[in-house]
Amino acid sequence: MKTKIWIMALVLLTGMLMSCTTGQYMTLKSSENAEVLGTVQATFNVTGSFRYRKVINNQAYMHLLAAAQKEYQGVIDIRDIRWAIGQSDSANNNYEYTAVGKVIKAP
Repeated sequence: MKTKIWIMALVLLTGMLMSCTTGQYMTLKSSENAEVLGTVQATFNVTGSFRYRKVINNQAYMHLLAAAQKEYQGVIDIRDIRWAIGQSDSANNNYEYTAVGKVIKAP
């Protein structure tokens, strides 16, 4: 019985720790028929007290879109966003994330 409790606790702890280490957002659907122009990458920081998946997704999207607007002309958007946690600055409670996404021509 103790073994089962330890295993369940380990699985729960692992899930909680992994919840903000990597993520995917705004997946490009095959029904969109979007023209992919290229990919962009961006790095950004998130304060530890705001490290929720929704906040990280929004920050990744905003930074990737800003990077894409510097490289591409016209009306564009970002899809297939993938992000991962990088270095952390525990003294200031900041976490660095790197995001990559596909630049598409907006309809």
